[in-house]
Amino acid sequence: MIRSILIPALGFLTSGFVALSAAERTCRVLYLGAPKDAPQTLQLFDGKGSQEIKLPRMNLSPVYKLPSGAITLRLLEKAPGKPEDIPVGAPKAVLAEGVSDFYLFISHDPGNTVLPFSMRIIDANPDKLRNGQMLWFNLTGSRIAGKVGTRKITLGPNSSGLTDAPTQGTEDYPVAVYYQLPGKNEAWHLCETKWLHNPAARILMFVLPEEGSRVPRIMSFTDFREKNVEP
Repeated sequence: MIRSILIPALGFLTSGFVALSAAERTCRVLYLGAPKDAPQTLQLFDGKGSQEIKLPRMNLSPVYKLPSGAITLRLLEKAPGKPEDIPVGAPKAVLAEGVSDFYLFISHDPGNTVLPFSMRIIDANPDKLRNGQMLWFNLTGSRIAGKVGTRKITLGPNSSGLTDAPTQGTEDYPVAVYYQLPGKNEAWHLCETKWLHNPAARILMFVLPEEGSRVPRIMSFTDFREKNVEP
């Protein structure tokens, strides 16, 4: 069964490959709903320094390393000469000390007059999201239900949830997902196919509204990382 988790709701299939030490704090970036004229990169300030981060639309970013401890992240157009140069209204997100791995979801926010972006942190520590599991985000007003492999999914409008591995091993599994429009009793097919399971990867699943259509779409992002084996 799907297990609900409390995380902010924020959408081609891709994978990333990187070698990491288990002790590092890491994150990957995803930019959903980007306007056509949106920048390809920005600066991420972590309280001590800044680094350039990519803003991918159709895949996860490379893995970025960040310092440990409780820090406040700031999104900037260019690297500051000193912390005092950071505009007060620059987009920010607070990172708790215990979060060693996370996803940074960036979205367009025209209400921010300093820089039109907002940030959301999704805790991806091993006890929150394990290899083989699927983290779902329903960003529509429809109800989503169905079955992925051996797991049932039920997502209310604008909600999120976590499913365990849909099958064992690297193999295809059946998928049947339906959507129910607000105020309607009927359910319609959204997706009926087979997907390939990667037990060594974590999967981010998004159900998104499709412009000009009542039928949502599903997007999948595969996060595979090879960890260094300590001698």
